[in-house]
Amino acid sequence: MGKKAEIRLDILIKKEEDYFLAHCLQFDIVTTADTLEEVRKDIINLCRAHIEFSHEHDNLDYLFSPAPKEVWAEYLAMSKKEDCDVENTSFNDSPRMNPFTAQEVYCYA
Repeated sequence: MGKKAEIRLDILIKKEEDYFLAHCLQFDIVTTADTLEEVRKDIINLCRAHIEFSHEHDNLDYLFSPAPKEVWAEYLAMSKKEDCDVENTSFNDSPRMNPFTAQEVYCYA
């Protein structure tokens, strides 16, 4: 078996007044949840669905749709503060596509 595809997902998570907001910068996908654990799980599930949908419909040219530059700037400013977590997740259980690995970089604002 060949090498798994690798996708890096940069994710900015912010605590708003009474919820958490997660923004995947490569895909410009946003979700909210009541807890940090929930929002982290939800953003990965949304990103995974986006990748699978693009792969299934042979639409990889439109897989990446970067977030606005202001969001990237906020993320980069946060990442310099060393408040970021890095996790690597393997996705081997999708019957619709080849296995891939996502490097998730979470920065908390």
